[in-house]
Amino acid sequence: MRREYERTDAVAPASVKETFAYLSALPNALDKPWWAGLLIIQALIVAVYTTQSNLFGRSVDPLTGGSVPLLGTGTRAFVLTVGLALVCMLVEMFLRALGNYVVGLKVARASIDLRRRCLDAILRAPVPRVMELGTGNVITRMTKDIDDVVQTVTAIGSRVLTTVFVFPITFIGLLLIDVRFALILLLICICTYPFARAVVRAIPDASNAVSVAEARRNAVLLDTVRGLPTLRAFDLERWALARMRRTSWGAVEAEMDRVPWFIRLMGIGQVAFAAWVLLTLGVGAWLASAGAVTPGQASAAVFMVIRAEVMVFNALFFVGELQGAATAVGRAVSLAKLADGREATAVPEDLAEPVDVEVDHVSFAYPGGANVLDNLSVTLESGTTTALVGTSGAGKSTLAALIAGLVEPTAGSIRVGAVDTSQVSDTWTTKNVTLLTQDVHLFAGTLREDLSMATQGATDADLLRALASVGIDPEGTQFARLFPKGLDTAVGAGAEDLPPEVEQQLALARVALSGPKVLILDEATAEAGSDATNALEDAAARITADTTALVVAHRLDQAAAADRILVMDAGRIIEDGTHAELVAAGGRYAQLFAAWSGGGH
Repeated sequence: MRREYERTDAVAPASVKETFAYLSALPNALDKPWWAGLLIIQALIVAVYTTQSNLFGRSVDPLTGGSVPLLGTGTRAFVLTVGLALVCMLVEMFLRALGNYVVGLKVARASIDLRRRCLDAILRAPVPRVMELGTGNVITRMTKDIDDVVQTVTAIGSRVLTTVFVFPITFIGLLLIDVRFALILLLICICTYPFARAVVRAIPDASNAVSVAEARRNAVLLDTVRGLPTLRAFDLERWALARMRRTSWGAVEAEMDRVPWFIRLMGIGQVAFAAWVLLTLGVGAWLASAGAVTPGQASAAVFMVIRAEVMVFNALFFVGELQGAATAVGRAVSLAKLADGREATAVPEDLAEPVDVEVDHVSFAYPGGANVLDNLSVTLESGTTTALVGTSGAGKSTLAALIAGLVEPTAGSIRVGAVDTSQVSDTWTTKNVTLLTQDVHLFAGTLREDLSMATQGATDADLLRALASVGIDPEGTQFARLFPKGLDTAVGAGAEDLPPEVEQQLALARVALSGPKVLILDEATAEAGSDATNALEDAAARITADTTALVVAHRLDQAAAADRILVMDAGRIIEDGTHAELVAAGGRYAQLFAAWSGGGH
């Protein structure tokens, strides 16, 4: 039984009109001089192609006692006719190779521009929009979709233009031989058009469904690779493989649903071409026997039709391929335009000191779901550390993501100091509100480069002090063992794996270097082993000093040390106070703390 797969995603492909308008503005755009040069090449190809077909067809006349204009009669005329046809063939091959080179070079350069624009858009776009798209979708649009377009246009771009030229020139050539040959082509086109049009119109949706399914597969693959240690720890390898198999098969099914449209298109082409050849042969034989045309003219007409076989199937195949390519490039263009259309706003000054964070009547729901947060209001006082506790699914991480600007509230507002975060760019929010989760990341490069991502211009002494502040002593044996080349040691992808707690310490060091005035720690020390717990807790305590901090607490000793504790349940704050106040109140927090401390903590 076939499973239904997603056919659409968060950002629809740009239309053909929007795509051409966007591509025409790229630095390596297909400008008018380039188009003029390419069209001249294609015109020459078609002229040589048509001349060649006529020469091969008219070569029959000298053998039957007729003549060839300008070349005369007899064996000499036959040899000259065939020789000129062969010269035309060589010229055609050279011009086709030249056309392919011109198209391929230009498209490759334009694709680099488009990838740069996509990357720039991802860095500038609203963070919630990027999060909504997902990593797999973004990667697919920036890589496979653009690669598909480059491969398609490089392979068939020049031939598409040749085909566009060939049909009208062939029609004119047949018309010059005898109007009835041209009428056959016109009749075939009229009869074929409605059937081909119905199929062609269905291809873009089918192509987009393939890209969506592949993006989903890529997202699951990335998620599986990233979570491999956790999957192994919880013995979930079979579940992960089954999930990967389902999403991979969804991509296969999407492609299987697209292929029949191309098969139908080819079937239409086969019927149309067979009818064209048979009618041309029949009419040619009738006209030649009636003396309306010479045998050479009839042969030329038939030869032109037979040589057009490639062009007929090119036309149908290219239409399908170009529809798919148009969808793919439209997906890339819509990604590149993700940061467009945002109203320009005055950029507030960066925060110079800790400020209040006000969550005012905020509600939030994921698409198609119930409210995760419902009319929630709370103020985090400047310079204090607030712990957020509650059971899994209470809405803690959602509240943290909302304050950090990763998602947008469906109602209400969030103010950081005097700034309404919905009225400023994400650049300001991400620069002034730092979110650190338990899913830390190391940037591929040296340790120095990884730490310097937090602040430009930091000296080596600054970096080493930041490491010391989070419990990594640059003079200690641990540092020498883990980073044998000091700050020049490679970290991140392609380097030796570091212990999870060390990766968390490096992430905390980047936070210390950036010096945020509003800091959110979403269970940022939750994965530490028992030996490293105290070091990470101490590091977290140091970097939250002199900030407005929200700590999503995994262990209640973190909450006990905070200035204030908020207890969440089902998207609401049900308790608010200090550790001593909440324990004395005997409510939910007191129950949680009693259970936690009674468990040997």
